[in-house]
Parts: sequence; structure tokens; C-alpha cells
Amino acid sequence: MGIDCGVKPTKGSYRVEKLDVDMEEEKKEDLQTHAPSFNASRASNNNADLNLTHTTIPLLPRDSKTLLLDIEGTTTSISFVKDTLFPYVRTNVQGYVLSLSDKQVTKHLSEIKKDYENLASNHPSVVACKDLVDSPKSDAKNLVARVIALMDHDVKATGLKSLQGDMWESGYESGAFQGHIYADFKPMLDWCKSYDVRVCIYSSGSIAAQKLLFGHTKEGNLNDNFGSHFDTTTGDKKVSSSYSIIADKLKVPPNEVVFVSDLEAELKAAREAGMLAVVAVRPGNAPLSEDIKRDYPLVRSLLQLCGDNSDQV
Repeated sequence: MGIDCGVKPTKGSYRVEKLDVDMEEEKKEDLQTHAPSFNASRASNNNADLNLTHTTIPLLPRDSKTLLLDIEGTTTSISFVKDTLFPYVRTNVQGYVLSLSDKQVTKHLSEIKKDYENLASNHPSVVACKDLVDSPKSDAKNLVARVIALMDHDVKATGLKSLQGDMWESGYESGAFQGHIYADFKPMLDWCKSYDVRVCIYSSGSIAAQKLLFGHTKEGNLNDNFGSHFDTTTGDKKVSSSYSIIADKLKVPPNEVVFVSDLEAELKAAREAGMLAVVAVRPGNAPLSEDIKRDYPLVRSLLQLCGDNSDQV
């Protein structure tokens, strides 16, 4: 068409103006004092692009050698918990309680009552059980009623989790179900093991329930991959002090721990404690608020956390 692509255009948005000397010097100074863009032509490497910010995905082991993971919505599908584990308890709790000794019933009922003591007097679970009459003959019936009332209103409490864990053990051992894990989880564990990254679990489910789930997956027993387990006996997952306690128990500063979860309140609490908080984005997880999407790093696979230990680019 007679167009010479090597000739600079004299009009339009691609027009090149001559910069005066002062502007050229200012441009050079700016390139030296600000992080270059990725593959910046004047930078010898792109190390400045890898500086860790509040929205940067931290890399293991470069940025941390301690990984703290939530379970539901992070390593494991929410639907597995809601559609498999919880219904199993609801369907089988009466038969399970009737199979227990009087001593076991008394133990579980005592723990469940402590859960109720932590609820407000107008909480729907408390209201649902207000007419229960305590007597040795009605302990089994009352235990079942209290368990169902807590589950009806999605209460996450230590006594309830203990009973659920005992029931899930029966289900796992009988082969009624397997623990679900996402496809990226086992390769991520392998990566962490090869780079000496400690992987720990912090879940609202009891430690016993955590070990049951990871001990009965399609990939086999994964429990040897974890350095430590934490549950609500350590503290509320929505309170920053819980994460400080965990860092102290792990004997590392909070800012050297990467915490991954799908729940915003947990992420905010972990960041307040100083941890590197990362959002897990999985199918079926609750929609994220705009501030979380803007202010936190997001990963759709745990493999996105796996990075080289070298400073070379």
C-alpha cells in the first residue's frame, strides 16, 4: 500500500516529541529510583518486581518456610463438609448416641453444655433446648437434641466438634466416605517437603477430625506431611490473638507465616497478628467483598504459592 512502517508518523497518538534535557534527566532519575516494570529495558534484572507487598502472592520457600492452612474452602471442598460430613452426623447421631455407654453419653453431654454456656440466652440453639429436662434417663435424648440444635444454626463449638469427630471416625473406617482434597493439594505438599517448608493446619474442626480427613484421602494418608495441627482450643479463628499464639507455639515471628483461608474474618485477624494472609478462591466458596479482592493476594491453586528459593531471575 506504499506505507513505510519504518518511518515515524508526524501526527496522531504515535507522534514522537523531542524531550528537552531537563525532562530526559528527570526520566533517568525516575527509572533509577522506582521499581522497573517487568522486563524493564533499563534494569539488569527484575528483582524489584518481586518485592513483597500486601497484595503480592508470597512464594514458598522464598518468603516463608511456614505455611498455615485452613481446611474447608482451602484444601477441601466446602460441599464435602456440608453435603457429606454434616449430613452423616445428622442422619446417624441418634443411633450413635444410643450405642454409647452411660459414661460416654455423660462426657459428651457435659462438653456440649459448655458449648451452650458460650451462647447468648436468646441464641436460637439455646431457645430450641430451653424445655429440656435434665435427668440421667433423658441424657441420651437431650444430647441428640442439643447436637441437632447446634447444627441447625451452624454453631462451631469444641464439644460439638469432638462428638462429630468421633462419628466421622466411624464413617471413615467403614468406608462410608473418603476425605476430599483438591487436586493441587498433594503436589503442593510434595513441593513443601522438598524445600523444607513446614505445613500446619488451623481449622474450626477438631484436631482429631483434621487427622481423620487427611488420613483417609484418595491419595492415602497425608498426615505425615504436617508439622502441627490447631483447632478452636487454641482460640477463635476470627480473633488476632489466636494467630499470635500459633506463631509463638511454632516459634517463628508472625510475619514469617503464610496463612491461607477463604473466610474474610480469619484473613483479617491473621493479618492483624502480622501474618501473610492469602485468600483461597475455590468453587463454591462465598463471594468476596471488594476490599478483600483489592487488598489481599488471591490464589486459585495452592501451587501458586510454590516458588524458587533463588534470588536470581
